[in-house]
Amino acid sequence: MDLSNTNMIMATGMEYLFEATHYDFPVIEYGRGSKVWDVDGNEYFDLNAGQFCLTFGHNYEPFIECINKQMKRIWHTNTATLTPEVFEAAKKMAEINANKLTKTMFLSTGSEANESALRYAKFITKRSGVVSISAGYHGLTLGSQSITFGGKWALPNISNAYSVTAPDYIHSEKNVSMEEYIDNCIAEAKELVFQKREELAAFIMEPIIGAGGMVEVPARYMKAIRNLCDEYGILLIFDECQCGFGRTGEWFSYQRAGVVPDIVTTAKAMGMGIAVSAVTFKDSIIKGVEGKVTNFSSHQNDPLSAAVVCFVIDEIRKKNLLKRNKEMGEYLMDAIRKICEKTEYLIDARGVGLMCGFDLNDSLIDDCKTFSNRFIKKMQENGILIQSTRNGKTFRLLPNYLITKAEIDYISNGIIKSILSM
Repeated sequence: MDLSNTNMIMATGMEYLFEATHYDFPVIEYGRGSKVWDVDGNEYFDLNAGQFCLTFGHNYEPFIECINKQMKRIWHTNTATLTPEVFEAAKKMAEINANKLTKTMFLSTGSEANESALRYAKFITKRSGVVSISAGYHGLTLGSQSITFGGKWALPNISNAYSVTAPDYIHSEKNVSMEEYIDNCIAEAKELVFQKREELAAFIMEPIIGAGGMVEVPARYMKAIRNLCDEYGILLIFDECQCGFGRTGEWFSYQRAGVVPDIVTTAKAMGMGIAVSAVTFKDSIIKGVEGKVTNFSSHQNDPLSAAVVCFVIDEIRKKNLLKRNKEMGEYLMDAIRKICEKTEYLIDARGVGLMCGFDLNDSLIDDCKTFSNRFIKKMQENGILIQSTRNGKTFRLLPNYLITKAEIDYISNGIIKSILSM
């Protein structure tokens, strides 16, 4: 694989670019569908659809037409001025959410949406405390980072932020049944909430924990937290920035569990790579509050963002992608399970719809981070871009919604080829 141009660009370009994270090869020049090409002409399958955002893949022609049409009309207004696109997008958000979640504000990123949800929860309840899940990821702005992974990376740390354990089998206690483990986690949450009940504004969680392990939180736990929040007047926030907007085969993951939050945040797949997010409130909690908190962002309710949201919702409906995501998710999961059966180094295939993952077997690997980096390099050599999380232990697969069975077969062969050549 020739990477001469990539190496040259990286060597000279990093002289001026702030390294906010570790940047790695390749340097991408072009994309179409599920594939991208680097500056040396090498082809890769983009297994995570950008950063889980490209709902229909790269260079999707109907989307380009949507953007071009809107750009010829208007794409930005001041924060006190609205356009027809914004009203239409808000109505569509109410249609795809539960009946009680009817009030939406559009912003730019998931972090911003979670910041906004926390801000309004504190304003509504007149309290300042927040409970999150210790393995949960909610963003990297200071407020959202204070509730990401228990706030351990937030500097300075924000006070009144607490975390509890959500039950999932990859973190489950040894020698304890899953049902008992769920009971223990519920008891932990009840104890903390009771102790801090007078200061808690919100309890925030991902229905499917993404960066923290790619695992679905049991419905029984979510229902217990819903009841706990109701008991003490705490607002329940579901962060569906990764798992929402049809990825699981439902519009939102909370619909799978039958638990309706007070606030839901969404991003990523709703924007097709354009920076857009949303905060959707229950009408009952927001009454009397609207207009009493200052504007949240210079890019609040932008018409371009609203047009994108409308397009994505319409396209998912038109192509019946909720049903398709379930079916293709089953095919993908079956492929991952078969991969894990062929090598002892990959274990614990899991997922819902097109949100799947598997782990490295740390009982056989001394340093998962080093092994993971080598595996990612092997995958790139075999023409596939893949991401890991949990310090290299978990690999996550969030492809675009138009992925085909032939492409899944290609991915499967690439994973097997890569792991067997380690």
